[in-house]
Amino acid sequence: MLQKYKKITTQILCFALIFIAFLFVDSWFLPQKTIEDEIEFYAPIYKTNRSKYSTSETKTLMGYIFITKKNYKFSTQKKYIKENDIIIEQSYILKNITSVKTGNIDYSKDLMSGFNGMNFYLAVGLAISIVISLLFLKFDKNLTENGFQNIIIFNSFLVFIALFLGMIYN
Repeated sequence: MLQKYKKITTQILCFALIFIAFLFVDSWFLPQKTIEDEIEFYAPIYKTNRSKYSTSETKTLMGYIFITKKNYKFSTQKKYIKENDIIIEQSYILKNITSVKTGNIDYSKDLMSGFNGMNFYLAVGLAISIVISLLFLKFDKNLTENGFQNIIIFNSFLVFIALFLGMIYN
């Protein structure tokens, strides 16, 4: 199994690493488009907690989701934007919202949607995991079949979590 799937696994991991690098370049190195907009709708994002033997539920506020008049959608982590007039910075290629500001407050550090917040940290962790996995596949001559399966399963698990978080916050 190791010799049969080593080449395709290496190619998939390289593709994933290139895609993550593309996300970084698009969000931080390429110029951003500045858009003046107004918030039209907002809704809180709650996480419902229920203990094992209880019938009652507790709701925990996770953040807020906002939709603007020009149909941009973003979410913040537990920060409510009080002003309606906002300035959005957006990446050109993937249309990722990288910054949200009002007249005097910057909410960029509180963004959860797109390639911000937990999604950013998960992408960094996935990139590090992919690099380590590629180094093992390339240079470890004594890599066992179990080690190879661990590489596949761990990276697949991180991709699954990244896709799941992307669906929740976007």
